[in-house]
Amino acid sequence: MSTATHPRSLVIGLDGVPSWLLQKLADEGVMPHMAALLPHGALRPLRAPVPEISSTSWASFLTGADPGRHGIYGFIDTEPGDYRTRFPNVNDLAATPVWQATAAAGLPALVLNVPGTYPAPPVHGALVSGFVAPDFDRAVSPPRLREALREAGYHLDVEVGDAANDPDGFIDRALDALRARRRAYLRLLAEEPWALALCVFTETDRIHHFLWRHVTDPAAPLHGRIMDFYREVDEAVAALVPFAGDDGALTLVSDHGFGPADTQFYLNAWLRQAGYLALPADAESLTDIDERTTAFALDPGRVHLNRQDRFPRGRDLAPGTAEEIGRALLALRLAEDGTVAEGGPGRPLVAEVLYGPELYSGPVADHAPDLVAMPAPGVQIRGAWSSDAPVLPGPFTGTHTRDDATFWSRGDTGCGRVDMRDVMPTVLAGLGIAAPPSMEGRDMRGVDTSAPVGAGTERSAG
Repeated sequence: MSTATHPRSLVIGLDGVPSWLLQKLADEGVMPHMAALLPHGALRPLRAPVPEISSTSWASFLTGADPGRHGIYGFIDTEPGDYRTRFPNVNDLAATPVWQATAAAGLPALVLNVPGTYPAPPVHGALVSGFVAPDFDRAVSPPRLREALREAGYHLDVEVGDAANDPDGFIDRALDALRARRRAYLRLLAEEPWALALCVFTETDRIHHFLWRHVTDPAAPLHGRIMDFYREVDEAVAALVPFAGDDGALTLVSDHGFGPADTQFYLNAWLRQAGYLALPADAESLTDIDERTTAFALDPGRVHLNRQDRFPRGRDLAPGTAEEIGRALLALRLAEDGTVAEGGPGRPLVAEVLYGPELYSGPVADHAPDLVAMPAPGVQIRGAWSSDAPVLPGPFTGTHTRDDATFWSRGDTGCGRVDMRDVMPTVLAGLGIAAPPSMEGRDMRGVDTSAPVGAGTERSAG
């Protein structure tokens, strides 16, 4: 199929940008190009998959499927049937990614900086991996594009450095990465053949994690610099928009929302103190787990039962063990003196507990966590096992939220929330391409989801 006569579809990703923040900055004049663009479609909240983490959500974006079908549950996971951990990559996607769907239709795709696409696979078109991408050469396909990226000063990711003690330097580096990404995108969009282009900006997520208070509080010392940063984000998006053409599809999307974080809750430390985890805090890996362990956690709040049918030193656990842990997590309170206890005064650490068997379905659902602890407002849940204290200070002031991510499509007249699984089927429908069977979502253009819906398959503990 010729791309000369086929309409184009351009998708711009704004990592970690909540829909309400995008609208707020447009309304306040910080993002004037966005203010002019948004009325031409419907800005709708998007719901991220569980857990609300970039690797999982962007995998759902690429495949139109939930983790039970695509198999990416986080940035780190255990090897099947073992305690050894690894970083899942693009080769672990168990569902069909969008570039295979476009290739089957004879159309080239340009996939730029989507997290979880390393190492860059050969595609009909071009692909530059997003984080985590440790090797620049293995992050670029085809290899001939490396020179153009280096000429643009392209960064695979922002160098965080000491963001807490040198926030101005960190902002400088984020701006440098944003500007280089913009230069590279403009060149590749102009020079490479494509019918579908996915262009993600991740600098927004980095700023939010370390400087969230300065994003939302006009009295914060760096608020002005952050607003200037967003003015450049606005300019970068505006520079890409013309490539969609007047008749092409144009979509804005983020992988999750954002909110404040003033508490770092180390789930494995609590599991250890509660007697569920037998693993020393100084252990170098989960392979040191012994047979007394009932459960362990992986980032951000995934709890795996140490079941006999799943792990080499697993136990024959009583029915209801997951629910027992879930009830205990929901009862946790952080007192003013920093202590954590079940019940009593204080603020909750966990807002909701979701159970794997009811949350996930599909061919790789057997590798899912048994339960997922969803954080209370202001809490970031961590899966590191090297802490003895359940609550410790950390460098992050912002954390992911699930229900307020961004979806906007030019010409969309629909309203109500969109699920991340719906994004790619919607994009493919705009190109006239049928979604592969593994895609669970649907074309959301013109669909009203604002009416009350049932509780679905998720349930809370207790």
